[in-house]
Amino acid sequence: MTAPHAEPSHQTKGLVRLTMVCNERCPFCNVPAEDHPVTPTPVDALAAQLDAFVAAGQRTLTVSGGEPTLLRKRLLALIADARARGIDFVELQTNAILIDAGYARALVEAGLTSAFVSLLSHVPEHHDALAGLKGAFPRCLAGLDALLAADVAVTLNPVTAARTQALLPDYVDFVAARLPGVEAISVSAVQPHGRAAANLDLLPDYGVLGEAVREARRRAEAHGIRLLNPYCGLPLCVGWDDAPDRCVEAVEAQDPAAPIGLDNAGNKAHGPPCRACALRTRCGGAWHAYWHHRSGAGIAAPLPRVEPWAGPGRAEAQVAVDARGTPLPDLRAETAPTRWLLRDRLSSSEVPALLACGATDLALWWQPADRETLRALRRALRAQAARLPQRRLRAAVAVDASGLDAEATWTLVQLLHAVGVDAVRLRGGPAGLGALAARVPGLEVSDLPMVGP
Repeated sequence: MTAPHAEPSHQTKGLVRLTMVCNERCPFCNVPAEDHPVTPTPVDALAAQLDAFVAAGQRTLTVSGGEPTLLRKRLLALIADARARGIDFVELQTNAILIDAGYARALVEAGLTSAFVSLLSHVPEHHDALAGLKGAFPRCLAGLDALLAADVAVTLNPVTAARTQALLPDYVDFVAARLPGVEAISVSAVQPHGRAAANLDLLPDYGVLGEAVREARRRAEAHGIRLLNPYCGLPLCVGWDDAPDRCVEAVEAQDPAAPIGLDNAGNKAHGPPCRACALRTRCGGAWHAYWHHRSGAGIAAPLPRVEPWAGPGRAEAQVAVDARGTPLPDLRAETAPTRWLLRDRLSSSEVPALLACGATDLALWWQPADRETLRALRRALRAQAARLPQRRLRAAVAVDASGLDAEATWTLVQLLHAVGVDAVRLRGGPAGLGALAARVPGLEVSDLPMVGP
């Protein structure tokens, strides 16, 4: 049963941390208690944060920690104050091991609407190992029973690690059988931050986890459970490419004016497999440490990004507009994750419009003698260099290189690389392009995949 004020989404707006102290010691915790003061967040600081949330018109508040249930009186007072100020949804992030029937009733009476509970695994020894506390599993289940009996909407949060990555489908079955009141599971994975930075063996292998996510989604659908991919969750190719509506990062990426979550900004990166992905505008990629520690295992483009001169690509993944010899079109209403703009020249005066028109990728037929287009392209790419990868315009340049020798072609490729293009396609270029491409890491260099502009 869903609480009458349960938020229909697992996204949250305001976040307050009541305390950074915790009664568990998860080896993967990304906000470990030892990095923060042991004293609770001062009451006046909490009040100021709440004032700011209300003034901003936010209707959802998440109360987190550490473990917020350690401070019962302060927690209940904060929830009641938030609801009295007009915040409709108050979510509690908790490990639930302190919650009994009386505590759950008090939370509901104060105005709690939902709980986000870290049931880390359905296997007791795995849960306890990941929680860093022996005996945590039965106590977490007891807390969940109390919350569900009090009609609190519960979302579970398994944090998948190397030891549990293949067990996610069985976790879903366990929840359906043991906790039938749970309607949603938000699937996280160990992040290489906080304590996990010293325990990188906990990181899952996305190749294994991706298959587990797909099977878990099938079972969840059969059980009537919503499986979700949260802010700090997984790249779309790790089991989520056909369900972007269940992925917070993908949903919010569709609004170019929306800020990227601070938890992800700068912490994730696109790697070589992401270059060919038509979904890269909906996905922040993988954690930096995942590329280094796991070498990007399991990450591959589920939908190919097809350059306009090579074919139309998948309709659900991309659209291409030929704007050669015409004013720049407005592509902002297009819903495809990849929106190609095909041009054969560009002026510096067009750069602001280019960056605002909604195009995600530029396909440019370029004549080496056209230096104005090259200057405009350089200006455009440099102007948005600070954007996150999923919001950055990418450029592929096609050049007629017939008649150029290897040295002249190499000079041309170096020039385009310096400008900031992602791919160079050469028509009639010299032999040995593979060796040429190897000299420019990060730049795709190949023969043009078709004849004629």
